[in-house]
Amino acid sequence: MNVNQRLRTILPALACALLLLGGCANQPANTSSSPQTGSTVAGAAPVEDAAATLARLRSQANSGDLESQFQLGSFYFVGKPMKDLKLAEYWWKQAADKGHAMAAVSLAYLYTGRDNPDFANPQSMLKYLNQSAAAGNPMAQHILGNLYLKGQQGVPRDPGQAKRLFQSACAQGYPISCEALSKLP
Repeated sequence: MNVNQRLRTILPALACALLLLGGCANQPANTSSSPQTGSTVAGAAPVEDAAATLARLRSQANSGDLESQFQLGSFYFVGKPMKDLKLAEYWWKQAADKGHAMAAVSLAYLYTGRDNPDFANPQSMLKYLNQSAAAGNPMAQHILGNLYLKGQQGVPRDPGQAKRLFQSACAQGYPISCEALSKLP
């Protein structure tokens, strides 16, 4: 599987997982006795409905909250409430330009043009991929390592740099980087 196939497979799954985890982690504890919007599962706290979640994220994103900007971009990317790559790009760019590493790697993926060729932008893809890797994102380090290993996407072939990137990602517990290291000469 080449780096482009891995990126296409891993990023959407990671974005979905982060949305789920981020949404759960950002929910305040329900300490009041007042009812909330949404449904409940027997024995569980009420769940915020999609419209309320979107409204909350928009409000927080417009106030400059980086995680909310990232999550809002991810919602638009995966199609909740609707797929809108322009809005995904806008919100990810807001967060990435202020240092959010996952927003940067997500934007890099968008700029591969895989979901829509109109977004293909190799220079921006490399800019945001490098930014995310430099911020310590192991997924970005792995992807960039593969680009250096193979000399693809305008990245010069540099097995030494690839190895350093794989080592950094592996040290953070990114298993496919550990596997890539074991295959290097």
